[in-house]
Amino acid sequence: MPFLFTILSHHSEPGDPDLMSWVIDTVKHLVGGDSTLALLVLFLMILMVPFGIVAAYKLFF
Repeated sequence: MPFLFTILSHHSEPGDPDLMSWVIDTVKHLVGGDSTLALLVLFLMILMVPFGIVAAYKLFF
């Protein structure tokens, strides 16, 4: 049980703020600086990870 608590207390933030800032700036640069389009692209990227895992599982197993 102590192992579970060490994992949960690993970071104080839900994500690395420097990495998130870099990802947001990179996406804004790629889409031309439009915040709404950058938000849509990030949302689609987040959704594609679990869908890709499920699709790979269904295709290869």
